Amino acid sequence: MMFLPETRPTHPGVFIREDILEEFDLTQEALAQRLGVSRRSVNQLVNGRLSVTAAIALRLGKFTNTSPQLWLNLQAAVDLWDATQAIKKDVERINPLVMA
Repeated sequence: MMFLPETRPTHPGVFIREDILEEFDLTQEALAQRLGVSRRSVNQLVNGRLSVTAAIALRLGKFTNTSPQLWLNLQAAVDLWDATQAIKKDVERINPLVMA
């Protein structure tokens, strides 16, 4: 099985809360308006209850002058870790394909 960290990667919402909201003294409402999404979506995102989608990644990338791929990669790391924890035993039972 591929290497995964022992602890869950940081959810992208933590970066949004600490590096955007707190650093730039923005409210969730203000960020929601700037991104063109609901305040509820921002709230769920910063509390780790909403995943970064491609659409949100595009908005965050534009707003923060970063790559949308950065935001998707952060989310993918969390998703992969969560999935690994959920089905680890099932995956371990799979016999890998052996190339001749």
